[in-house]
Amino acid sequence: MGNSGGRTFWATIDRLSNQGNGVVEKDDGSHFIVGPVREEAVGKTVEVRMVGPNEAELVDSDLRKDVYAERTESTDSDLSEGDIVSGRILKQSAEGVPLLEKEGIRIEVPGAELNEEVKIKVKEISGSNSQWATATGIPVNQDIATDDGHEGSVIGDVELYDELPTSSSGPVACPVSGCEYTGEPASVAGHVSGKRDSQHDWGQLGYAGANAYKRTISTTGHELQSQTSLLHLSDSHLGASLTKTGEYSSDSRCLTGFRRAIDIAIGREVDAVLNTGDLFHNDRHGIPSTVRDEARDQLTRLAERDIPFYSIDGDHERDAGREVFREFERDGLVTQLNETPQLVGQGLALYGRDFTPATGWESTSWSPTSPSTDRFGIAAIHQSIKPISNSDWPECTVDDVVATVGPHVHAIAAGHLHRTGLDWNEELPFVLGGTTEPRRARQASIKPVVGLFTQDGNSLRYQRIQLTL
Repeated sequence: MGNSGGRTFWATIDRLSNQGNGVVEKDDGSHFIVGPVREEAVGKTVEVRMVGPNEAELVDSDLRKDVYAERTESTDSDLSEGDIVSGRILKQSAEGVPLLEKEGIRIEVPGAELNEEVKIKVKEISGSNSQWATATGIPVNQDIATDDGHEGSVIGDVELYDELPTSSSGPVACPVSGCEYTGEPASVAGHVSGKRDSQHDWGQLGYAGANAYKRTISTTGHELQSQTSLLHLSDSHLGASLTKTGEYSSDSRCLTGFRRAIDIAIGREVDAVLNTGDLFHNDRHGIPSTVRDEARDQLTRLAERDIPFYSIDGDHERDAGREVFREFERDGLVTQLNETPQLVGQGLALYGRDFTPATGWESTSWSPTSPSTDRFGIAAIHQSIKPISNSDWPECTVDDVVATVGPHVHAIAAGHLHRTGLDWNEELPFVLGGTTEPRRARQASIKPVVGLFTQDGNSLRYQRIQLTL
């Protein structure tokens, strides 16, 4: 297949055709092929480029049948064992191991996620295929949780804000010591980005980038003294089958990951739990009573400890899932989020917008209102979002979301994508919630996770925690 020069996205190879072509199934029941692949590529998430209505090409040629695993001379490189390197995970090996490419070396980083920014120590360099020298990397500063065994590694920890932003600001000064440049935040951000000296460097200045700077240099006059924690879970798909047969036990309906998430919420004594959609999964046969009863038991555990459960509707709840949710809402076990802020602790305000089809995004009115006190605002959504999503048919764009949420929202907690990571777009961090049950997405390389928002004074952090299933 020829190079079309079009955009690339990530997709999972679901099966092999009779001709040996990789087949990717779409949500609408259709499919497209990605050319001839080795059998071990099935089940892997790969980067592809569409070249026709039902045809794509693999960006990474290492997965093709015409690439042989013959060892050749290692690529010359200055990279050595023990070096510390950083970068973004953009590919996986045929075996599903995340890869970081640096200086002609493809570094395997077990435990990382696609699109994740990592900092690793090179452990061992070797040559193992026809095109690349390979290495193994160990994540730097990866903490290990030590609770009752329901938590795995802390696989991501980032400071979203080091100051509580306000919706307005006057002229600000360049953050470089000794520089006298002043102006509006956007002007100063452009000034720093446009300079070429070593001091005017966003990395050295300690900021994630110009967009992050625009939101952090303007601080509120009110100092938050409290600490608030919020557990973020997403896409539990309670009720979905994990097998292809017609007989399922209750545990095969995605309940294990949900239980583990509730265990962590209780063990960490969080102030609230936030679910960003697809709590239930109606496969058009309704929600089994065993699933409904188990979900009620877990939510009751939270209610008995005064931990509220806030949620939005995803696209898989459908009528049966929403009916169970409304039943739980009437019983005081869950709270539906909307434009009105739900205050959590002394430092957070939660908003939520239910899944909205592309045809209804612009016509559906949704406008968050201001909380009564200074807080970090977090908006829950469940959408395919261009350009973050892998979908060919996103319901909205990043610009759409930013224009909708207004000045009261400082972070987007996103469901639906079954991916984890952090994507700074425009002036907002989009925090991807992953899933508590990756087998539901047929992506064995994705780890079951929850996230933890922590507001401490005027700062806000986000931490991803792996679940032990």
